[in-house]
Amino acid sequence: MSRIDIAELNDFLHGLRSSNAEAKAMINKIKEAATNYSQDSSLKGEAVTTSKQYFSSTYTSICQSIIEALDESEERLAQYIREFGSQVDSSPSARIDAEILQEAMAKVSQLQRKEEDLHRQLTATNTKPDMQQVYAVKSRSVHTQLLKAIEQENILEKYLAFEQSHDQFFSALDELIRATGRAVQELLHHVTFNEKTGSYSVPKSAANSLQLMKKALDVARKENDKDLYPDDWEDYTVLAYTYVNNQGETVTMWLLEKNGKRVENKGLQDFLEKHGQELPAISYIELSGEELERRVNDSWKDGVNYLTGQIVSGFSGGVLRSSAYVASVKKTLDSAGLIDIGLGLGTAAMRYTPLLAEQIEKLRLAKVGRWMSVDEFEKMLETGKVQMSRNGNRTYVAYPADKDAFPSAADDALYAEFKVNEKTIYPAGKEGWAQIPGPGSLIDRFNRKKGLPGITEMPDALDINNLGGK
Repeated sequence: MSRIDIAELNDFLHGLRSSNAEAKAMINKIKEAATNYSQDSSLKGEAVTTSKQYFSSTYTSICQSIIEALDESEERLAQYIREFGSQVDSSPSARIDAEILQEAMAKVSQLQRKEEDLHRQLTATNTKPDMQQVYAVKSRSVHTQLLKAIEQENILEKYLAFEQSHDQFFSALDELIRATGRAVQELLHHVTFNEKTGSYSVPKSAANSLQLMKKALDVARKENDKDLYPDDWEDYTVLAYTYVNNQGETVTMWLLEKNGKRVENKGLQDFLEKHGQELPAISYIELSGEELERRVNDSWKDGVNYLTGQIVSGFSGGVLRSSAYVASVKKTLDSAGLIDIGLGLGTAAMRYTPLLAEQIEKLRLAKVGRWMSVDEFEKMLETGKVQMSRNGNRTYVAYPADKDAFPSAADDALYAEFKVNEKTIYPAGKEGWAQIPGPGSLIDRFNRKKGLPGITEMPDALDINNLGGK
């Protein structure tokens, strides 16, 4: 009986791809040289013409066969690993030793009898209470062992069925490699060149070998076409995020990454939308809401919409890069259960609380300026909120923004400009000055007395910029 270690197979596949890349580069150079030679019009003569025909008819097809055999070896092994994951064990570190599992199977009946004996002793009328406790502990231990043994028995049955169904899995690839090898040997050892006549002598055996190689290549191609996965599947990292949409339906959003960056591939995306639910868990990485949220925020900091791959520029990009916390401008949910903030799609399961009543597209923003301490500026950046002044429940700002509006500002203060919702700005009794009231302020109390919504927090500060000191 055999054993299999998926981690080892994955390591081998990684090494195979690396060595194949070097081999394909070399073979392609040979193929290119043969092609260039056969197409070189500067070389004349009957012998040259014959030679060109020979290289064109043999080397090109053999090189192509070798390259496809190398590609096939990678694709078949990758498919073998995927099918093992879907049919036997989806763990990326799965390791099965059939002999050890068979030993575990032999223990199943033994453990079942032992469990039955303990159960009889436990429920017997003459069993003392202190012994009942002992038997109960032993029974739980035996039951745990039995469950593990049954689980191993199930794994072994799956593995044996997998082995039987994959007995000829690599046969087409094996035949292609052998047929290509035979064709190469025939050309090396049996094809001769007659210097007097300037002609090549290709024996029937060599011609037959080339035909068999082409036939093996066709068979291998057909076998490869049976693979459900697209050819470029292995070039991407596939991520899945599952959530419940507004209609109560469980939906999976499929995302692609390459070298750690979000990318798009329409063909592969269409495949995932159609066949994603059929894929084994080993084929993709399941994201939690927190993990997806982190990816979205990290990408937005760089001015890129993670979910669409689009570069965010202008005002929107400035807002997102100034603060990773963009919950305050998330409001509109689309019918699929995703959030549309005019910058692309976000996820409904990020569990952000929508704080504004309007969509960001309709949000009227005003730029204001303020002289402030370094500590206040850092808190504004950290929270994304306007900070209340230390001596009251409101904050004074220059509106419109003007660095010269507060000539009495402290020498160690810095001047910052930022944008806020225009509705949060109120007159301050002096031209060029304005106030942003907070919870408990006179304006807040006045609004509540009139039955209007109270002020529960300071507004968001967007597109924050430090313009220096005095």
